[in-house]
Amino acid sequence: MSPFCYRFIGPPLGVLAGLRPGGLLDRALMLLSTALRALPQFVVGLILIIVFGLTLNLLPTAGHEHGGHLVLPALTLALGLAAVSNRVARDAMLSVSQSAYYAFGRTKGLSEWQVFRHHGLRNVAVPIVTYLGVQFVYLVEGVVVVETLFAWPGIGHALVHAIFGRDLPMIQGTALIMGLFFVILNAGIDLMCHIIDPRRRTT
Repeated sequence: MSPFCYRFIGPPLGVLAGLRPGGLLDRALMLLSTALRALPQFVVGLILIIVFGLTLNLLPTAGHEHGGHLVLPALTLALGLAAVSNRVARDAMLSVSQSAYYAFGRTKGLSEWQVFRHHGLRNVAVPIVTYLGVQFVYLVEGVVVVETLFAWPGIGHALVHAIFGRDLPMIQGTALIMGLFFVILNAGIDLMCHIIDPRRRTT
């Protein structure tokens, strides 16, 4: 399981909720998203450790020996990010489904799936992809806390030790790498939005 699994949790659920606003899924996701966003990541991580690691004894709580050690850190990062991305996807889907071009697709006799595929998918994808790019920043910030909590050796864990040890070259190098990563990421997101945006099609 990867920390990027929030991309496959939040947006699909948000799109389904946006197709049926006010429904059971929409209300349940609103409640769950509010609860997850109210909790800091280290609190979510501690809850997962207590429930799945100590109480149920299903998953390891620390270390990095095999893939099972990645599950709890990945969930800790993913749940909070998915809580927000599903609301972004829901609002984007609701806005698209209430547009004139989406309604016109229904008047042409297309099924709901065909209307979504031809008139909704790419229009919804633009704000979702843009926000997922922003969430990468929060992902890196969360890595610092989560890697320390789960004793996972990574750039966040190394940065914390460098700060406490006053290792200035390590701190400066980490900041430089993160800065370059953000620049490349933003450029990639802009390019991707340019490609998928249907309003940029030429006739």
